[in-house]
Amino acid sequence: MYYDILINEMDEEIKLDEIDEKIIERLQEDSRKSFVEIAKELGVSDPTIHVRVKKLQEAGVIEKFTAVLAPAKVEKGVAAFIEINVKPNAIEEVIKNLEKLDEVLEIHETFGEYDIIAKIRARSNEDLRDLVVRKIRTIPNIVNTKVTTVLKTRKEKQLKITPE
Repeated sequence: MYYDILINEMDEEIKLDEIDEKIIERLQEDSRKSFVEIAKELGVSDPTIHVRVKKLQEAGVIEKFTAVLAPAKVEKGVAAFIEINVKPNAIEEVIKNLEKLDEVLEIHETFGEYDIIAKIRARSNEDLRDLVVRKIRTIPNIVNTKVTTVLKTRKEKQLKITPE
């Protein structure tokens, strides 16, 4: 069984088979899991896992292996989304400035009322206010912003490979 997946922003199609999908699932569950363990679980050889993971990385399907942090445990417990309107033809410049801020976790260019939506995190409400007022709103070419503070995150997941 094969699944079509789009690779990053290249719009280049790659075929993933059931083994690729299962490897990805195992790594998403625990990226520290050894290739030997994954091979045993899937009934294939260890070199098969090594080769396939390398190909998935080279194709851009797997971008990186990372640790997922608990924000409250690392003193970044306040989350918010900031919607931003920018002056015409200035979106790239604004995005480059947002990318420089460690507190900005995600940046999305959007259609609709706002040009950009960004997910931000701060230590406290006071730090969130400082981030918005002193760092974000002072970025050149921002016309206006709207901040929505997250009370409680009910679901937050990584993208999963799912069959059609």
